[in-house]
Amino acid sequence: MQSQAIDVGTGKQLFVDSKFVESSAGVTFAMNPPYQADEPVLMPDEAWERRPGASYGIYSSILKDVDGRIRAWYHVRIGDYRSGKDEAHVAYAESADGIQFTKPVLNLFESGGTTRNNIVIPGKIGGSSVWIDPHAAPEFRFRNQAKVYSPPQVWGHLHMHGSPDGIHWKLTRDLRLSRGGWDTQTVVFWDPPVGRYAMYTRHWFAQRHGTAGGNLNYRTVRRLESEDLCEWGNQRIVMRPDDADMDTYETPVPLRHEGPERPYGRVPVDYYGALVFKYPDPDGVYIMLANANWYWYDREPIVTVVRDDMGVAREETQRIYGPSRFDARLSVSRDGIDFQRCGGRKAFLKPGREGSFSSRMVWAMPHPVPMGDELWIYYSGNNRDHDGVVDPAAGRHLSGIGRAVMRLDGFVSADAGYGGGELVTPAIRFEGTQLELNLDTGGGGSVRVELQDHLGRPIGSFAETDASWLCGNSVRMPVRWGGRTNVGELSGRPIRMRFVMRDCKLYAFQFTASG
Repeated sequence: MQSQAIDVGTGKQLFVDSKFVESSAGVTFAMNPPYQADEPVLMPDEAWERRPGASYGIYSSILKDVDGRIRAWYHVRIGDYRSGKDEAHVAYAESADGIQFTKPVLNLFESGGTTRNNIVIPGKIGGSSVWIDPHAAPEFRFRNQAKVYSPPQVWGHLHMHGSPDGIHWKLTRDLRLSRGGWDTQTVVFWDPPVGRYAMYTRHWFAQRHGTAGGNLNYRTVRRLESEDLCEWGNQRIVMRPDDADMDTYETPVPLRHEGPERPYGRVPVDYYGALVFKYPDPDGVYIMLANANWYWYDREPIVTVVRDDMGVAREETQRIYGPSRFDARLSVSRDGIDFQRCGGRKAFLKPGREGSFSSRMVWAMPHPVPMGDELWIYYSGNNRDHDGVVDPAAGRHLSGIGRAVMRLDGFVSADAGYGGGELVTPAIRFEGTQLELNLDTGGGGSVRVELQDHLGRPIGSFAETDASWLCGNSVRMPVRWGGRTNVGELSGRPIRMRFVMRDCKLYAFQFTASG
């Protein structure tokens, strides 16, 4: 058994991996996908959003501000990108309940001959992502970074804006990153364990980006770090199609590490971008929802306009590949670099039913929102696939922002079956006076908790025989030993916990100052 105790303090600890498992029997780990509501919470319904060629793009952000408002910065595309005269703005909406949003008329920028709209960052941009910077001056409390597609002199640049209120934005930085591309939603946050800002963005493996040889041609997710939001380094690839991904399907054009670049090699899936966030707080575990792009079989060619890396457009007949759909896959990490796939690699967020607004693409958006005992994950949905083909079951192009609902801490659970099981933690050291569990036992399941010393011996009146049956469904159920809940006498000492379980799910534990 380990001799070094893990300090958990009063922080919430999740059973998302093996960190808190010294030994177990009859216990498995299960991913728990959220419920995805059928109807979008935001859709193109204002006059300026319903012009020809208008839709919502996939790069939007929603976060909960300190005053409780649910605030949205969403991606509105207007016009035909093949013409070169299209627009791609960031617009603003807000909500008190996270379901009914209002779009204020801000009169800040012109689009379609009028300023009667809610545009807050105008132009032709992609990959927009809004976040709150805890170390910024008040006038730059809100940050946004996005790839710029106009005017021509800044095509392809990654611009960062700052704002005091999320409405009025000012360009603050023209970011320069190492080669590999950033034409996706780029996520940035302050990362306390390393004392620097972390950025998660795209990294192409391809000759044209100077990052690979042969006909390699696929997307991955990289992490970069910065002290000042200007200079970015310490690059690591954190999500890529690995051998298991490559083995899912054969593709028409296998990868070759040597030889000509064309035709581009194909992989069954690559990672178009990723939502990464700390949970349940800035010192918590890293959660990744990698937005997976699936394409492995031939479809009928289409005539489309493509743009090279300098933004030059040309019409080209392209082979396209099916199914050309996006879903989101869950991974977890303790250091923000090495991520462990969850749920047997099954999808965490899935496209909606045929004919719905999200039937071809779902894209996990930044900043999941805690709402009571639930966590809401917003996502962009589209019924047009990555090759521009609209779902025939809908009859027209649909797009919007959807809502997925899960219990707090509910990403992964330690599950015991009907026959029972147990889980023993390594030595931990806590603060506080009461132990609380996030658990669901159904009607006939149960959990009992034995506290042990660092050598694995039951402690006094905290043995299994003293432990009360815990039955129910709660995100914060106090652990009892008879009529006793106070564990303050053990605070600061190395202890182990033994969970004796039957027919239940155990999501998390936390020592608190209650009891």
